[in-house]
Amino acid sequence: MKFKDEIKKQGYVRYKGAVDASVYEYFNCDCSWKAVWYLKDGHYQCCGCKEKCETSDPDGFQLFLDLGE
Repeated sequence: MKFKDEIKKQGYVRYKGAVDASVYEYFNCDCSWKAVWYLKDGHYQCCGCKEKCETSDPDGFQLFLDLGE
C-alpha cells in the first residue's frame, strides 16, 4: 500500500492551502515542486518524495478562519 493511501486511512485530508518557502527551507527540501501535503489534527505530513517530512508547527502554512455558524 502506498504511504499516501495509508495516511488517508488514518484520517488525513489533502491540505490545499499555501505553503511558504520557509517550510521547504527548514526541511532542506530539494524538490518542493513535488510537495503534496496532508493534514490531521494540526499535524502536517508531506507525501511528495521519499523523505515524508512532517511537522506540527503551523508556521508557514496558510491559516483558514473557522466561520462555523
